[in-house]
Amino acid sequence: MGLSLSVGIFADLEEDDPEAAEDFAEYFAFVGTLLEGAGLPKHVEPSKGEAWGAQMYGYSGLHYLRRIAAHLDAGLPLPPPGNDNSSGDPVLKAYFADVLGQKPGWVQRLFKNQHRFARSFDHLIVHSDAEGFYLPQNFDQVLFADDKKLPGGMLGSVPRLLAELERLAAALGIPEGLHSQSEKLWEAADSQGEGDVLWQRYGIESYSCVVLRQACHKSLASGAAIVFC
Repeated sequence: MGLSLSVGIFADLEEDDPEAAEDFAEYFAFVGTLLEGAGLPKHVEPSKGEAWGAQMYGYSGLHYLRRIAAHLDAGLPLPPPGNDNSSGDPVLKAYFADVLGQKPGWVQRLFKNQHRFARSFDHLIVHSDAEGFYLPQNFDQVLFADDKKLPGGMLGSVPRLLAELERLAAALGIPEGLHSQSEKLWEAADSQGEGDVLWQRYGIESYSCVVLRQACHKSLASGAAIVFC
C-alpha cells in the first residue's frame, strides 16, 4: 500500500459508487467556496470522463523528491540519493519551518545572508503527503483550509506543481518519454543509488517526479483535479 494518485475520481465514483461520489461533491463544493474567498475562478469538476490512476513509491517516495526540491530551493547542490530518512532531512525540515514562520534554526544560520528560502517549491512541499487536491488552475499560493472540510487541508495548483516538477526533472536529467509504467523507471526505483546516469541513481526521486508529472498532464488535459488518496 502507499499513496495513490487519481485524476477523474469524481466521474469514476459517479458511475461506480454514488454514495462516495456525494462525499466528493461536498469536497468540491467547499473548494468552490475556498476559491471564491481567494478571488479565484470557480472549478467545475467533470462528472463524466475516463479516470486515470497511479501509485507513488509507497508513502515515502514523495519525501525523497521534496528533499531534492528543498536543497535546490536553498541554492545547495544535489544531496546524495535519498533513503528512508529523507522526510527528516534537515534542509527539508528547515523549509517547513520557513513556511510556518519559525525562527531560523542551525541549518538556516549556515546559509548566512541567504538563510531565507526562495519558496519556489511550495506546491510540491506544502501539501499533505497522504490526501488532498490539486486543481488544474493557475494560482500563486497554496490555499489552506479546515482539513475536516477538505481532506489534507491544503489546495495546490496543477500548473504550478508541473512547473516545479519540470525544474526537478531537469536537475535530475530525467529523459523524455518515461511514464508511470516504464520498466526502466521501476528498475531505477528498485535500485536506488545505483546506475550509469544521474536520474537512475536517484531512482525513487525520478519515479516520484515522473508519476506526479504524468498526473499533472492528465489533469490539464481533462480538467479534473489530482486527488491524493
